[in-house]
Amino acid sequence: MQRRASRIVLMLALTLTPALIASAGAKEKVLHRFSGGSDGAYPSSRLLMDAAGNLYGTTDLGGNLDCNNGAPGSGCGVVFELTPSANGKWREKVLYAFVGQPDGLEPNGNLVFDARGNLYGTTGAGGTGTGCVAYKGCGTVFELSPHADGKWTETALYSFQALSDGEFPAGLTLDAAGNLYGTTLVTAYELLPPGPHSAVWTEKTIYTPPFFLSPGLIFDSNGNLYGDTAAVLGGSGYGVVFQLKSSNGSWTETDLYDFLGGGNGGSPTTGLVFDKKGNLYGTGESGGNNQGIAFELKHSGDQWSEAMLYEFCSLNYCADGAYPTAGLVMDSDALYGTTYEGGACMVCGVVFKLAHTKDGWKETVLYDFRGGLHDGVGPMEPLILDRDGNLYGTASTQSSYSGYGIVFELMQPTASQRIRTLSTK
Repeated sequence: MQRRASRIVLMLALTLTPALIASAGAKEKVLHRFSGGSDGAYPSSRLLMDAAGNLYGTTDLGGNLDCNNGAPGSGCGVVFELTPSANGKWREKVLYAFVGQPDGLEPNGNLVFDARGNLYGTTGAGGTGTGCVAYKGCGTVFELSPHADGKWTETALYSFQALSDGEFPAGLTLDAAGNLYGTTLVTAYELLPPGPHSAVWTEKTIYTPPFFLSPGLIFDSNGNLYGDTAAVLGGSGYGVVFQLKSSNGSWTETDLYDFLGGGNGGSPTTGLVFDKKGNLYGTGESGGNNQGIAFELKHSGDQWSEAMLYEFCSLNYCADGAYPTAGLVMDSDALYGTTYEGGACMVCGVVFKLAHTKDGWKETVLYDFRGGLHDGVGPMEPLILDRDGNLYGTASTQSSYSGYGIVFELMQPTASQRIRTLSTK
């Protein structure tokens, strides 16, 4: 929620600005266009795909328009499912519409399934916490449980209180034992399921850093957690990538890399991804050409070193994209992501691919968003890949003038299609 609030922009120009450059060759299909009503408004999470190919996600607003979020008529957000049909169309179903208190409002981050088919997620506000004066509640962790009749039951597993345990949670990961891990703006935490003598989930703060945490954590093969941060609270600094290692029930934090800022990049606010060799990849919103970077962290023993893979806005008018505010997704050949601005209409954003070649890393703009009501604008959440290499994501902006957001599919271009390939400097 804190990221989204900082990126509210006036979108009037988008409906008036023609596309300056044609699509890069990938074919985009809008799977659902949100109306701002009961179906939701402004998609706010990374999509999740189940084994049957159904998609799940959340929206910030919409849903129950009578909810208690302090903005009458805007709604508290929904969890939705998109199901494909034989005719190629997708059907949206709202699994749950939030009401603010006690269940939460403005769901965000990502959703995760457990082995029984239950969904878990976070809301950035709402719940029963009273320590957050700027919002109604400090946020929740919730569970959605399916029933045979197709209905889902929502349970608020935990409400954050701000002073003692954090505020504004975003993003979850699940371990094999069913424990949940995530971040709030100022804490990393573990949420333990009820034991034999308890009916409630137990929250344990495992790290309180001196900086603002980015949404979500990831595991390595040894059970260590990794995350990143944008800046130091109340001071200087350009962000950190860190590790949390568990031993005898306690967690120890280690800074793996401190960003230097300036031309070296910084502000990694989007989460991380591992490759098969244990190297980390992510994006930063600052540095490079002052429009963001993609980076790699390589390790040799306990030492980590950074390499900038790409500096965005390396072309005139940022035709290659600007401000990569979402994390990356990786297949066996390349990294994929989005930028919030840049591209053909200069401020609409792009979908990009980063591939490693013998001459270094090269960026390919797979798709240029056109803005307005055409195909979405300002993608902010990470993409996902299906088994055929097709990409799925959301595009949205906090301005009803340009629509309430979309869910899209991007089918990979063939070798014969024209693609703009942009080399790193």
